[in-house]
Amino acid sequence: MSTAIVFGATGVSGIACLRALLQTPVSEYKSILAVSRRAPALDANDNRVKHVNVDLMGPVEIIADGLRKAGGADAAHVFFYSYIAKEEEEDLVETNRKLFSHSLEALAQVATKLQVLLLQTGYKYYGVHKGGEYLATYPFQESAPRHQGLNFYYVQEDMLKDAAKKGGYHWIVSRPNFILGESKGNFMSLAVTLGQYASLLKYLDKSLIFPGSSATYNLPYDFSTANHNAAHQLFLVKNEKAYDRAFNIHDGKPMRFSDLWPKVADYFGLSLDSPPAGDAPDPSKIGKEVVLLHSSAEFAQQNESAIDEYSKKHDLDPSASKYATWEFLDFATSRTWSDQGSLDAARSVGWTKDSDIWGQGFKPVFDAMREDKIIPRSA
Repeated sequence: MSTAIVFGATGVSGIACLRALLQTPVSEYKSILAVSRRAPALDANDNRVKHVNVDLMGPVEIIADGLRKAGGADAAHVFFYSYIAKEEEEDLVETNRKLFSHSLEALAQVATKLQVLLLQTGYKYYGVHKGGEYLATYPFQESAPRHQGLNFYYVQEDMLKDAAKKGGYHWIVSRPNFILGESKGNFMSLAVTLGQYASLLKYLDKSLIFPGSSATYNLPYDFSTANHNAAHQLFLVKNEKAYDRAFNIHDGKPMRFSDLWPKVADYFGLSLDSPPAGDAPDPSKIGKEVVLLHSSAEFAQQNESAIDEYSKKHDLDPSASKYATWEFLDFATSRTWSDQGSLDAARSVGWTKDSDIWGQGFKPVFDAMREDKIIPRSA
């Protein structure tokens, strides 16, 4: 019987981890500490979950005190998902360095029985947010050389390895891509924004317009369903073969937007443009540039009044419009390079499971959004 600590417990990945932990018997985890500013909104009521309300950017002593009072001294496994978005790269690096540093220092003071700390990063490690010369060789391998320039994942992974060596525990890095999931009050997921985009188009009686070009529309991309990621991560922390290693995780095989878009159109009762992805870009731009033809961010901005109208008409969550990350949807659908990582490392330690990108990823998110009144239940 041990304790697990989940940092970033209200995010899409944090909630998925909590749900996975709650499926384990009490004999395995007697206590689960959910570290976040807000209490996580869980489907199940389980007295093993204890909310630790601390600000990870605040004093280390306060973080440590919160963990200590909640029983963090018995922690064997720690899962770290906390993240703060910043527009400027230097600010992004420094903010998330500080966030992780404070957490590691607090754990060093409290969690003296710690066995494994798992840090979730992602495919940005391979330069997918930059493209061109920054991209690693396909399929992305965990041992790929780091790209030039700043990347806060590099900073955090180095910090983790140093802290583990000093603290006498093991480290694991998990690298998913395009995480699909939904968490009440925290909706940083491509699927959530796509659901809002499709709902708005339906309300305005428009077709499901693809923001990018035909190049992006037909490229294969890895997706990582949050529940699948969490199951894999729990598998790793209990597997000695996985210790002190990094692992890609995705749903098993890539999906093209040309396969996804018709499914989304059918779910929301939308027609598709013909051609649905606009014109092909200049071949010299493929793999290097973003080709955005129909900005969803601009479309949402131009239709703010319509968003208010249909939100009131369908009695939606008044904060629903804040849950969309339009710029991320634009970027994800307009890059002219693919995201494909190898699962060889995960398979080598015994991970055999796959997940259905549509049936276990996008569709459940859309269903949950309807249930939570983020989007209308019907047209």
